[in-house]
Amino acid sequence: MNAITTLQVARQDSHEEIAIVRVEANLGAEVRGLDLTAPITPEVADLLRTLLWEHQVLFFRDTGIDNQQQAAIGRVFGPPIADSISRRHGVKDEDILPMNTGPYANAYYGTPWHADATYLEKPYLVSVLRSVIAPELGGDTVWSSGISAYEALPQDVKERIDGLTAIHRPNSKAYKLIEDKDELDDYLRQYSGVQHPVVITHPFNGRKVLYVNEGFTEELVGLPEGEGKDLLAFLKQQFTRPEHQVRFKWRPGSLAIWDNRAVQHKGVADYGNAQRQLVRVVAAGERPTR
Repeated sequence: MNAITTLQVARQDSHEEIAIVRVEANLGAEVRGLDLTAPITPEVADLLRTLLWEHQVLFFRDTGIDNQQQAAIGRVFGPPIADSISRRHGVKDEDILPMNTGPYANAYYGTPWHADATYLEKPYLVSVLRSVIAPELGGDTVWSSGISAYEALPQDVKERIDGLTAIHRPNSKAYKLIEDKDELDDYLRQYSGVQHPVVITHPFNGRKVLYVNEGFTEELVGLPEGEGKDLLAFLKQQFTRPEHQVRFKWRPGSLAIWDNRAVQHKGVADYGNAQRQLVRVVAAGERPTR
C-alpha cells in the first residue's frame, strides 16, 4: 500500500471517500473522512477489520462519537469484556467508565510496555481508546509491533524461541491498583499465571508475532533460570527499538483502535499534573496459538 490510499465506502444511498494515511513504515495508519457517528454498516465493519489486520493500529481525529458509538466500534471485533479488577467490584462487561490517569488520579501515570490482559487465558483481541481530556503537552501513547519485532530477530534467535512458552501474571498491575491486602492476595491467587507461546500466529493475517511484554511476562518455561532471564530480557528489549514503534499525540475526540495480538503499547508519563481522561472499550478474544 502507498503512503496515502483513497477508498470509497458505501453508506446506504451514498458513498464516503476516505483516505488511509500510513504513519510509520511498520505499523500505524490514520483514517480520514470516515464518519464514525453514523451507524456501522457491514461494509464499514469489514473495512475496519481489514485495515486493522494490515496496519495493526488505526488513528482517527475529531470523531465526535459518544460512549455508545465507541462501544459499537468495539463490537465490530468481538463482545465487550470488563477489566479483571473492575469486574470484582461489580462492573459489568457492557459498562463504560472514564479512566482518569495522572500522578494524583486513581489509575496509571504512564505504563510499562504491555499488551492488554495477557495474564488471561483469552486476552483481549482489540482495544478501542478515545480521548476526552488531553494534556496540552505530553501524555502520548506509543505502540510497538510484535510482528516487525519478530521479523527483525536473528535467525538463530527465532530457532531458539520456536516452541517456547512464557508465564504471564498481572502482579505489576495488581500491586498498583489494589490497596486492600486481602483483596490483593485473593486476586493474585485467582490469576496465578497463564502460559502463552513466545511466538504466536496471528489469527487473521497469519503472520508470526513476538508475544512477550514487560508488564506481564515474567518467565520463560523450561530454561535454566539465568538463561531464561537473559533471553526474556533480550526479547522484551526489541519493543523499545524505534523502527517497531508509532507514537500518537492525543487530542479531545481522538480515537485509537489497536490489534492487541499484534502490538503492545506504553503510556508516556510526561504531563505533570495536567488532567488526562480516556474511555476504553475492549473486544474479547480467543487464546493465542502458535
